[in-house]
Amino acid sequence: MSSALPAPETTPPITMEQVAAFAAASGDSNPVHLSEDAARAAGLAGPVLHGMIVAGRFETFLERMDGYEIAELQVRFVRPVPVGSALMIAARAIDVSGAQHHIRLLATIGGVLVSIAEARLEPLSDPTL
Repeated sequence: MSSALPAPETTPPITMEQVAAFAAASGDSNPVHLSEDAARAAGLAGPVLHGMIVAGRFETFLERMDGYEIAELQVRFVRPVPVGSALMIAARAIDVSGAQHHIRLLATIGGVLVSIAEARLEPLSDPTL
């Protein structure tokens, strides 16, 4: 079982097509995610990602830790993330107590912090999964 943290990773840019598909699947059709005009009317430079898309990128990052599963994930959104952005995700251990790992994750765009997460990972109950 490897407890090494994954190396920092840059996600592929998240496209408007992905955002529209998420909106349709989730039922969250808030126009700030889908419309240039609505986003600008709300004071944004353009459409922004749903927070759950960002949270999902943290989850995908953590899934690279073989032998562990996510027991808890808390995400705080610091800034809106423009559609088309690639996120740089990095992690550091906060506390390793026995088999549990508490990890802080940071998502940045061009060095600017956009989201922070904290996760608690536990060993897989069935390591063959």
